Amino acid sequence: MKVDVRTKMLVVVVFSLLALIYQNPRILGILLALNLLVLALFRVNFLLLRGFKGFVFMFSGLIVMQSFFVREGEPLWQVGEAVLLTTGGIYYGISILLRFLVLACSALLMAGCDPQELVLALVKMRVPYEVAFMIQLGIRFMPVMFEELQNIINSIQLRGVDMRKVYRRKILRFYTNLFSPLIYSVWQKTEKLAILLEMRGFRSSPERTYYRDIVLTRTDYLVMGVVLTSAFVFVFAVRGL
Repeated sequence: MKVDVRTKMLVVVVFSLLALIYQNPRILGILLALNLLVLALFRVNFLLLRGFKGFVFMFSGLIVMQSFFVREGEPLWQVGEAVLLTTGGIYYGISILLRFLVLACSALLMAGCDPQELVLALVKMRVPYEVAFMIQLGIRFMPVMFEELQNIINSIQLRGVDMRKVYRRKILRFYTNLFSPLIYSVWQKTEKLAILLEMRGFRSSPERTYYRDIVLTRTDYLVMGVVLTSAFVFVFAVRGL
């Protein structure tokens, strides 16, 4: 389904707000199923979900960690007087995991958006162009930062450092050596980008013109209406859960 960027942004905002409002795992599970259905309607590539595999394992560990802080429910695993796992901890841990999945799947709607169209959509929403341009730069710099970080990690491993056996007393020094070259590289790229923007006369004129334009169609208004109506129906339908 081909829709405007603003329509996708509305869908993302609706799903994100609903995911942050509710705590019940059953409601979040229904919301996740609806989110996957929307991704299928918008023909989003589900292979992108593989990138969240590591985060799923990390958040699955929170199910156990929540039991150390949440004492509600019945104890399921107890060593002496120390309760390691409770039903309340599992309840809240699953809620956190489902909320993360809903937010991640919602963000996938914006994965295939053209950065230029995203900037133009923000400008049409009365967002200052400088802010929209900063958002565009952040989107474009994220892959560069991940690539730089991977190069630094490869360089450390080529020097014979086993990152899995870093001693705790050296972990602060290890991460300092890891992120210091990354910050320096990003700083260099930012400085060069600032010089290039000044040379091209960035912000020399109070108003900016655009070669391309985006317009909301009937399909966009229809999708927006369906999304907002469905959100209200969802809120009233899950009150009893």
